Amino acid sequence: MFINEQLFAASQLAEILTVHSSFEDFVSALRELNGFFAAVQITDGSIFLAVDHVRSLPLFYAVRRTEVFVSDDAHWIREQVRDEEEVDELSVAEFLLTRSVSGRDTLLRSVKQVQAGEAVALIPTSEGVRMQANRFYEFDHAQTTQPFEELMRRSDLSLTSAFRRLTAYAAGKTIVVPLGGGLDSRLIMLMLKRTGYDKVVSFTYGRPTNQESEISRKVASELGFSWIFIPYSNDLWRDWYKSKQWSEYSRFANGLCSTPHLQDWPAVWELKRKELVPPDSIFVPGHLPAPNDVGHRLPVEWLNERNISVDEMASEICKAYCTLQDWPSHKTLVEPELIRKIESILRPPAVLTPKQAIDYFDRWSWESSWAKFMINSVRVYEFWGYRWWLPLWDLEFVHFWRNLPFELRFEKRFERIYVRKLETGTTGKPAITDTSKDNLGPALVTTLKKLHLHSSARRIRARHEYDRHHFAWYGLIPEDDYKRAFHGQENINTYLANQTIKNILPNYRIPEGLDILPQSSDAKSQR
Repeated sequence: MFINEQLFAASQLAEILTVHSSFEDFVSALRELNGFFAAVQITDGSIFLAVDHVRSLPLFYAVRRTEVFVSDDAHWIREQVRDEEEVDELSVAEFLLTRSVSGRDTLLRSVKQVQAGEAVALIPTSEGVRMQANRFYEFDHAQTTQPFEELMRRSDLSLTSAFRRLTAYAAGKTIVVPLGGGLDSRLIMLMLKRTGYDKVVSFTYGRPTNQESEISRKVASELGFSWIFIPYSNDLWRDWYKSKQWSEYSRFANGLCSTPHLQDWPAVWELKRKELVPPDSIFVPGHLPAPNDVGHRLPVEWLNERNISVDEMASEICKAYCTLQDWPSHKTLVEPELIRKIESILRPPAVLTPKQAIDYFDRWSWESSWAKFMINSVRVYEFWGYRWWLPLWDLEFVHFWRNLPFELRFEKRFERIYVRKLETGTTGKPAITDTSKDNLGPALVTTLKKLHLHSSARRIRARHEYDRHHFAWYGLIPEDDYKRAFHGQENINTYLANQTIKNILPNYRIPEGLDILPQSSDAKSQR
């Protein structure tokens, strides 16, 4: 992490934090850190825990009478308190519908997790262990009214500082960028070119000649960086998924609260196996702090017409994030409990303005979608023995981004303008086509819904995706199971969530309707 532009190693962080004997001082020290960390401090019998603003290094804990167990391995903690194991059924339902568990919960009532930007004190008392929590960082918005050119200038300044910190951390080692066809990873490449860091390797994966690979190859070539393509196919995915390595990785990455990130796992395996990148390389994925395009799922009519009740907002969050299965068919089963949970985590006022509702949508995206799933993708690099860094989640840049006006955050409008201008200024050529679609996707969905063709279009797409999806990852599912379970609403994480539950909780019976593959031969083999 960095403090006032100075890079500190983990051992130095320990020295900084252990001089603080009170929880209040511990929390104050955390607010000075810019980077990616987890911390455990034992002081006079009390235990202080903390994770950074995006929970990039998870911490789990359990309390059993007067004993406290803490680890970055949720499964280890589970073994220590196995005699108190009880499945959290709401968390299971949430996991199957969203791919992760929100708040401090995990799939087991006895095992808890530290939330993004949270510090937790576990304090011994005569009556047992008391817990005290403090959110030392929260993803809130404070929109500016500055002219557009000033916002572009401020974006330049904050990004330049963030990448200066990245290159200081990399210290001359090879930076490896997973390069897709969109704008986030392209921004990483452009900023590395701009800062003059030349030890850069990019890689792309998927079916040969897929659109993303063609775009990324052109971007890498135009910037003069090395580019590697890792081919995917249905057969390869079948082998990868059945491997011992996948089983080990899934346990390593799921933390009893998240589906293991899948997308570039075999690509990094191939890079390592074929020695295509140095063993001390640092992976830098392009995760931009724009959770789900910042509230774009919020009903448009809310923006200017009326205030919104907290129950309405929580209900919309459920609809926006319970997407792995058909939400209307499960709504009556779990929505009331999920609404109560959302409100207890976010603690919003009873009535919200449209802007407040958007801000709470954003906060939920940050702490329950990005922190629990997207940022958890760095477990891929750790599993294969590499380090990583997230320059677009550098706190200085995040502070800039969260102050952007809503209309510029909406559907990444500012990012599209900024990245394309940066690309033209860097290469002297028009920006290469990307996959951001310039609003075509949402507009097409809206039109199909108005024509009552949305469900039909999804079913048609599902029939073709098994053999045509550009990542080919549906090949890991037996074809009979795919045809039986996938009707357009489901995606690869629907299957992974189902199988992860069956692996973690082999004796637990998933409630009827939530199990997409009841009595499946594949599910039995996965157990």
